[in-house]
Amino acid sequence: MPAAMIQFVFRPNPGSNLGTILEFCKEAAGLWRKQGADVHLWTVQVGEIGNMVFTVNAESTARLGAITDAVNADPAFMQWRAQVLSAGLTTWVRSNQAFEVPI
Repeated sequence: MPAAMIQFVFRPNPGSNLGTILEFCKEAAGLWRKQGADVHLWTVQVGEIGNMVFTVNAESTARLGAITDAVNADPAFMQWRAQVLSAGLTTWVRSNQAFEVPI
């Protein structure tokens, strides 16, 4: 069964504390992993330099949907989301969901 992923692309705001941003990312990773996701954090080196990408990966679209539903129902995730928004350290660039094409 083909894998699926979601990527959340964001940019640290000028003057933001990168250490705090990384702590927020680590907290998010723990919340997603608690539901069974494989997560990664990337920094863009070519193209949109300075952007960061948080990826959530699962073995299928169905599994990714179940994980996303579980994360969004978790009160700890809602609290995390509120903290990140109020901190104002980053700006959302885009989000994508991708489905693996077996070749």
